[in-house]
Amino acid sequence: MSFDIVKREIFRFLESKTPEVLAIKGAWGVGKTFTWNKLLAEAKNNNKIGHEKYSYVSLFGVNSLESFRYSIFEQQININLIGTEPSLETFKENWAGVSTSFGKKLAKLAGDLPYLNKFFPTVESITFLAVKDTLICIDDFERKGDSLKPKDILGVLSELKERKNCKIVLILNDESFDDEKLEEEYKKYKEKVIDIEMRFDPLASESVDIALNSEAKEKLILKEYIEKLKINNIRTIKKIERLSTLLSGLLNKYEPEVLKQTIHTLVLYSWCIYHKGEDVPTIEYLRNIGYKMFGVEDENQTEQEKLWKSILTDYGYQTTDELDLVILAAVESGVIDEENLHIEAEKLNKQHIAAKSDSSFEEAWRLYHDCFDDNEEEVIDAIYKSFKKNTKYITPINLNGTVRLFRDLGRSKQADELINHYIEVRKDEKKLFDLDGYAFESEIDDKKIIDEFSKLKDQYKEHKTVKEVLSSISGKDSWGGNDADVLANATVDEFYDLFKNEKGRHLGSWINTCLKFGRFTNASDRDKKIAENATEALLRIAKESKINARRVAKFGINTDDNK
Repeated sequence: MSFDIVKREIFRFLESKTPEVLAIKGAWGVGKTFTWNKLLAEAKNNNKIGHEKYSYVSLFGVNSLESFRYSIFEQQININLIGTEPSLETFKENWAGVSTSFGKKLAKLAGDLPYLNKFFPTVESITFLAVKDTLICIDDFERKGDSLKPKDILGVLSELKERKNCKIVLILNDESFDDEKLEEEYKKYKEKVIDIEMRFDPLASESVDIALNSEAKEKLILKEYIEKLKINNIRTIKKIERLSTLLSGLLNKYEPEVLKQTIHTLVLYSWCIYHKGEDVPTIEYLRNIGYKMFGVEDENQTEQEKLWKSILTDYGYQTTDELDLVILAAVESGVIDEENLHIEAEKLNKQHIAAKSDSSFEEAWRLYHDCFDDNEEEVIDAIYKSFKKNTKYITPINLNGTVRLFRDLGRSKQADELINHYIEVRKDEKKLFDLDGYAFESEIDDKKIIDEFSKLKDQYKEHKTVKEVLSSISGKDSWGGNDADVLANATVDEFYDLFKNEKGRHLGSWINTCLKFGRFTNASDRDKKIAENATEALLRIAKESKINARRVAKFGINTDDNK
């Protein structure tokens, strides 16, 4: 059912005073309650609600009929207060209504029943007497407590409509009924109770209009991407909106394309995390996509991966870079790592500035992607020239993809030239050549690239001292690639001199760090050597005096045989 029809019917329902029950059903997260509240507020602002009182009740976890009835009374507020929570004042007003209603009821009972105290109603029953002429929303029907029966819920709705002149909207997710019995009972009794039943299943474009703040400057970008992926889940869209607003504020100093890419990635990753289906790529696939979207085919692709690749191509997603991984972490946790965001955004910003110049690398690749012409020479020439002009902005993963294309087309000599040129231009960027710290290290598979990068990594390897290593890794659960090597190469004498000459609270942490290497479950020979040499140095210190023996013993080292 289109959103326009649903909207028109809800407005008619709200304005009319005729007692009736409206059921709004639909899948989880499509925005049934969100839309009801939004249209309710709009009708209130336009004075288009026929009743003067309103009560919203969620059945989530409600286990008894008495609690259900009492909740309707407890949540009653004046129509003018829609948008605010029930308060002590509204509760007092409701009890004032109880006094009036129960007083009349009591007079009638007193004439009929000689032993009134035996039939005195419970508090829940008393308060329910005051519920009348009220607009009521009953939400989360499928999430009711196990002890509350569907037929009893619908029975109360019938009573409210037939005897208390109320209008009731019932909101439910009929796709999440826990068992067949719940579904059967709903279908059995709904014909007697429910006057109108509408399925709420908005289009992605309608969901965007419902959910997003119309003043958000990034709304047009969000709308384009959300509609491409056909996302109609309001909860997902609101999560996307929240992060996009934060990103917009953080990235406003960069080129507009930087924000556009982050939102493009944000929408895709939100879809993949919050939605399930054969057409939805897994996060693991996106993490490791590498050159698969770069135009270089993977012979081992499954049919599922081919489908995902087709969907991602249609969406305009080509490859996963470091900035994308920052956005992925934000979607998964809800928190943005601002430091890493700015580091990666700055890199991308430089690429976009370069891309706006003539012969941009991205434009050169379009000759490969966008046609079936027999233009190999033109493609290779354009990419080769553009690569050399834009080398300082090209990532290692894109270097690998370019080299693979050249080799596949029999241009290995030119491929080697590009690698050599890349290294020459960027030789001062020492961290660039450490693939161990590169997010897409597993996707770099060209042997020459791996070998040349490895040589430069060894050449640039920092020659840290034992003291520098312990200072940087103590108290942490991880360390750099060659930190353990530095410690393993330290002699007993070096450990002895270090432990003897250092003073301060950090000394104990440094010693424990050395000893910890030997306590790993799967300690390597290198790890064991670190612990053994450090232990030998400490035993030498323990021999020097009784007090030092006690000091060494506190690290769990047996000094008894060392006396």
